[in-house]
Amino acid sequence: MNFDKNILITGAGGFIGSALFTFLKKKKYKVYGIDFDFLRDNKDLIEFNLIDISKSENIIEKINPAFIFHLAAYAGPPRNEKNPDFARKYNVDLTSKLLMFLDDKTKIFFPSTDKIFEGLNYPDENTKLNPPSIHGKLKLECEALIRNYTKKHFIFRQPVVHAYGGHDQSTKMSGIGSFLDHSVDQVKTKKTVEIFSNVKRCFLKLDELIKVYEMLLTSENYGTYNLSSPLKSYYERLVEICKKSKIEFKDYIQAVEGNVNPLEQDINSSKFKKSFQFKFS
Repeated sequence: MNFDKNILITGAGGFIGSALFTFLKKKKYKVYGIDFDFLRDNKDLIEFNLIDISKSENIIEKINPAFIFHLAAYAGPPRNEKNPDFARKYNVDLTSKLLMFLDDKTKIFFPSTDKIFEGLNYPDENTKLNPPSIHGKLKLECEALIRNYTKKHFIFRQPVVHAYGGHDQSTKMSGIGSFLDHSVDQVKTKKTVEIFSNVKRCFLKLDELIKVYEMLLTSENYGTYNLSSPLKSYYERLVEICKKSKIEFKDYIQAVEGNVNPLEQDINSSKFKKSFQFKFS
């Protein structure tokens, strides 16, 4: 892909950010990654807390990115609910601070969440939203900040993102990875996993998502998009992952019924599929 300008990834030590940084670096892009509070040494990334950005410490100006993947946030819905003030600081306040120092010519990507759709049936991008959770409310506020600042934005409302196990938390701010990844790791070590067979969600494979992110570098299909895959239960998805990874699972995955609301959360992603000609599996 012909893109020879600087790329910045905030939250580059997180689950998605680290995968994206590694992918772009291997493909010889001019990519820079920022994060802080590392749990182990990471010489490839710049250690900087974006909440401290100022005129005298303007790291954005130094890097001069043409594209920013803004992934920095206090990750994990449960942690957001338990620490609402801290969550606001490292979601809404951090995003607002970043935009203050952003050139309006810079393209920006922001990953929102399907948690903004809680309780809604097959929502599209025009559905009126009023999420009950703190996590959902904060992501909607960040969406509005970015949308109001620049037309050159991509906002993806993403459901559960997973890899194939093996995630190792690398910063204090990043999440611990998806339940599916932890379940895969358990099965690999021949430990029994209980997983919901009646709770259905859309899921995104991390490797597919990263390929879509790369497409954004040269795209001008700016806007807000819902992302989804075909609706499946957690049990079905875990079995699918194990089969693809050739992991023996029959004696270690136990289907159970969950009591969560909603039991099914499907998402209308027709706008994304039409604009980017891509379907998640």
